[in-house]
Amino acid sequence: MKNNCCDTHLTEDEIQDLLSGHGISRTKIKTQILLTLSKSKEPLSATAIHQLIGQENCNISTVWRGLKQFHERGIVSEVNLGEDFFRYELKNLGSNEHHHHHVRCRICGVIQHLEECDLSEIERKISKLGFNKLEHSLEFTGLCSKCSRKK
Repeated sequence: MKNNCCDTHLTEDEIQDLLSGHGISRTKIKTQILLTLSKSKEPLSATAIHQLIGQENCNISTVWRGLKQFHERGIVSEVNLGEDFFRYELKNLGSNEHHHHHVRCRICGVIQHLEECDLSEIERKISKLGFNKLEHSLEFTGLCSKCSRKK
């Protein structure tokens, strides 16, 4: 499993262009949210983003509103890892955009990306039922190698 499928690392100028291109106001906080997601190697919760950009710089509701807007405009993905909250990650918005999944350790919480998602056979069967524009969510939990050795 590699961790490089979502290494997006955008500059502040690229984020400004991204916001403008999606018709979103280019505020300092929105830029900071996307910079934080761009630098992260794993999906982040709104609380984690709030802490990383500095709680004194904004309130959590500002982060929530920004994430909601980014999700609605297709800039970020919501990731549900069975934790009773969503995590967020920046989508690869270029020509190499792809769908992927995650696996999270149930003990230490480490998250890894799974680059492959070959559910084409299942999607083909669903299409035969008359469904189109399919989306799915499939995430995994288990014990990472470190935690497995401890048990």
